[in-house]
Amino acid sequence: MILFRNIRIVEFDPPSVSELTDVAVYEPGEGEMAGTVAAIGPRLHERFPLATVAGDGGYLSAGLVCAHTHLYSALARGMLVDIKPSKDFAQLLAHLWWRLDRAIDPEILKASALAGCTDALKAGVTCIVDHHAGPECIDGSLSLIREAFETVGARGILCYETTDRNGMDGAKAGIAENLRFAHEVDALRASGVKPLVEASIGAHASFTVGNETLEALADAVRITGRGIHIHLAEDKFDAVDARYRFGKDPIERIEAAGALNDRSIIGHGVWLTQAEADIMNERGAFLAHNARSNMNNAVGYNNLLPVFHNVVLGTDGMGADMLEEFKFAVFRHRESQGPWWPDDFLKALHRGNELIGRYFAQDFTPFAHHVPHSSDIHGSPSFPGFGTVKVGAPADLVLWDYDPPTPLSRDNIAGHLAYGWSSRSAQTVVVAGALRIVDHRPLYDDANIQALSREQASRLWKRMEER
Repeated sequence: MILFRNIRIVEFDPPSVSELTDVAVYEPGEGEMAGTVAAIGPRLHERFPLATVAGDGGYLSAGLVCAHTHLYSALARGMLVDIKPSKDFAQLLAHLWWRLDRAIDPEILKASALAGCTDALKAGVTCIVDHHAGPECIDGSLSLIREAFETVGARGILCYETTDRNGMDGAKAGIAENLRFAHEVDALRASGVKPLVEASIGAHASFTVGNETLEALADAVRITGRGIHIHLAEDKFDAVDARYRFGKDPIERIEAAGALNDRSIIGHGVWLTQAEADIMNERGAFLAHNARSNMNNAVGYNNLLPVFHNVVLGTDGMGADMLEEFKFAVFRHRESQGPWWPDDFLKALHRGNELIGRYFAQDFTPFAHHVPHSSDIHGSPSFPGFGTVKVGAPADLVLWDYDPPTPLSRDNIAGHLAYGWSSRSAQTVVVAGALRIVDHRPLYDDANIQALSREQASRLWKRMEER
């Protein structure tokens, strides 16, 4: 049992800040309710005298979610590689990112996944939705990434970026890896394990996925019951290409193939149309907004952002600091004179939990009848869902040592996140009931991960120069 004493619970949607209370958490191995919040109320140390005190004071929230990233870019920071000047986004892909993904081998992949996961946890991000690419490292790649997640103790959703750009054999290998890994996760569940890592069906973008491959992706979605995870209309070229070559807008292509559902993750969507937003909303699909990446790549701004019902926030490989991403999303929207306020982006930040709930809720709902009820425990007869601190909810939690210089209340949480509160305040991190970081100190070998990532980054950069 883990115990947080004298804390205030912060909820993002609907926003709230509790009075001082205690929170107890079932650790792994503590019965059917392992990995969930056990109790909330005063003086819980009297009920659980043997509990490990993981924090005393501060603000406790559900962990943050990075809803779209590329962990393979973790070793690109400060890259010392000769990159040709790029006149547009297509050239940038060819000169930089497609060279990088061709240079990935198993050792580089492992190091980048470990480095990305530890960066995320240290920023209070407990779940990472990754989109992997590596044409020379396809078979078994998602299992290697899964091992890195489990080593560090992060939750995640993984996929392989299927594409035609490396030939049809490469496309078929990408489909096969997505299917293989989804079946691997299913086998874990069938054995009674609650997996820490789930699977989606990955694809690069409309302009590198022909109709044959798209049909195979749609089949994979139907076979596995997962959602497609794909970049669409990140750059204007992708939207124009879809209309010119296929006679449909990008979302219309995905919909016509039968690959769009309520687990779909559409990255960027900068150049999607109102009609495409309507289709996504009807299907319950998620739009992953990546403000910093869009700015860095100069692909434009999504002025239709408020039209999409299920906007979530990602980083597109620019680290995993979601509070930093939240700030950029707010400020870039204000610069565009959009109608959203920080509170709207707080909902988008929180909505990442709805996304992961659609993949992981099945691991918790059978145990809802075990949630206790008493005068000093706040419980619910049904699964409370991800992204909340309630009895029976998954114990993916962050204790923040943020000491606000102004009052913090339900009415100004978004303002604190936009103008002050940062990832540096992530003090203690719990994932699935397991302590991963305590008092800013990782409980895994972080120093070795950083040394390994530096070593493999040098190898990656050298291999890129050879391509």
